[in-house]
Amino acid sequence: MNARQTAPALPVVVTALLAVCGLASLHAQAGKAAKPTGTSGSSRLGLVWPAPPEQPRIRYLTAYHGVDDFKTKKPSKWKSMLLGPEDAGLQPSDSMVKPYGIAVTPDGRLLVSDTAARRVFMFNLDSKTVSFVGENGTGKITKPIGVAVDAEGKVFVADATLNRVFGYAADGTLAVAIGHDGELESPSGLAADRKNNWLYVADSKKHQVFCYSTADGSHVRTIGKRGEDPGDFNFPTNLFVDASGRLYVADTLNFRIQIFDAAGKFVRTFGTLGDIPGTLNRPKGISVDSEGHIYVVDTAFNNFQIFDGDGQLLLAVGAPGRNPGEFLLPAGMYIDSADRIYVADQGNSRVQVFQYLRGGAK
Repeated sequence: MNARQTAPALPVVVTALLAVCGLASLHAQAGKAAKPTGTSGSSRLGLVWPAPPEQPRIRYLTAYHGVDDFKTKKPSKWKSMLLGPEDAGLQPSDSMVKPYGIAVTPDGRLLVSDTAARRVFMFNLDSKTVSFVGENGTGKITKPIGVAVDAEGKVFVADATLNRVFGYAADGTLAVAIGHDGELESPSGLAADRKNNWLYVADSKKHQVFCYSTADGSHVRTIGKRGEDPGDFNFPTNLFVDASGRLYVADTLNFRIQIFDAAGKFVRTFGTLGDIPGTLNRPKGISVDSEGHIYVVDTAFNNFQIFDGDGQLLLAVGAPGRNPGEFLLPAGMYIDSADRIYVADQGNSRVQVFQYLRGGAK
């Protein structure tokens, strides 16, 4: 099928197969062959993938929905009668509606952009508080989509309405603005190269990835053009930069993942359009763990798949639904330095958190 043709919906039979039968476990070590296994199951570690008796590799941790996640306790019945509900002043947008982009700051704060709530949530998991980015003044956000954080903790947000990318200092003030004079047509995914102080911006309508300095927003390079050849794009959406500076691009309507080195040179690609495990249909979120496994969220499959460095399928996690470990139109993804996996579960208005179990669970 031509890459620009509309992809088929995931058949019910295949969806059920993903949910019940599963795929393959992660390599116990690099270079070992994967073994068939179930997708998920309960164990002493909780909800894990693959299912017992296979060695668990992914464990479900928790989910975040918004401000309510850190409310300390329910008020007493009498207090509620006298003073009214504790959350009477809570605004609807204090809960996530349609989360999309995810990033984690160097000090561990979780950032989530929400295209429907039109806010960027910042979860401080240590202090159990939630704040917001780009709410007021110059650089006020209209419709946030991509989000990234540089080595200094500067927060970058792509605004899909203003077609700009704003960078905010630690005190919340606007520090950098990118996208002057129509330079960007539809910025979406962002990724920060913290080693080289670069910010990558995927422009879905221009079918290119732009690279800028995180210090002053100056243009460094442009990667790609519209097409199907290696290094070309067709509606790129999400990005990730690994510890070595390699750039991973979800080339969404070419149904593949493309990888570039730190100089912007094409390295390799993997992925083909399909409706079976190991193929891609609507790849969006992408990330890489500490051992080099590549994670790809697929909005059509309602799961994320894990591949080795050569693009061979290792494991699929998730199925359609609302329970823990299930998804409805998942989008962005981020893996932090502790191998915690964050997935924006758009249709369920939440971010789900998983843990990659390095070397398997003990």
